[in-house]
Amino acid sequence: MSYRDLRNFTEMMRSLGYPRLISMENFRQPNFSLVSEVLIWLVDRYDPLAGLPIDTDTEQDRIIFIKSIAQFMTSKAHIKLNVKRLYTADGYAIKELLKISSMLYTAMSTNPDNKGSSNTDDATPSSMEINKKVEDLKMCRQLTSEITSHGAKLYDLLGKEQELRGLRSVAVMHPLDVDKMDAGIHRSISGVNVSNNHYTIQY
Repeated sequence: MSYRDLRNFTEMMRSLGYPRLISMENFRQPNFSLVSEVLIWLVDRYDPLAGLPIDTDTEQDRIIFIKSIAQFMTSKAHIKLNVKRLYTADGYAIKELLKISSMLYTAMSTNPDNKGSSNTDDATPSSMEINKKVEDLKMCRQLTSEITSHGAKLYDLLGKEQELRGLRSVAVMHPLDVDKMDAGIHRSISGVNVSNNHYTIQY
């Protein structure tokens, strides 16, 4: 843990409205209760309807809790968290917590209503403002993911263009047999007539 990381984290948490004061002393020793409390608070800020498990009484509960948080942030916010660092709950966990707090802080900072404030240190953003910006950020991340996916599909299709071009050339150069086409059409018509007659007889 670096002093700069901790300073940035504490400033972001204060700006986001976190009710407790966080200091370096909090992370000199493993402090899972504080890390879990911060994670729950950050996830609730990101999505109040997340509904993740919050029990941390046993070791198994803590493992499930950390994994659930990591999976949620990966799938919803495209933020990859190091579960081992979070589980140790010491200074190394700050870097992981910073990933979430930075996203929320960025969403809050883009709010034009806060840019003109003359006392930004004392301004505490409302949940509605942050949620709106987070929703916008979610949509941007989702669109980015979709664009990447469609781009990969398009790349695969273009990779097959050379083969398809050859097949098209062969089809165009192949002489057109009108007699075969006429016979095929007549066979199709006959097949349809037979099916219709069979249907009429039954009903």
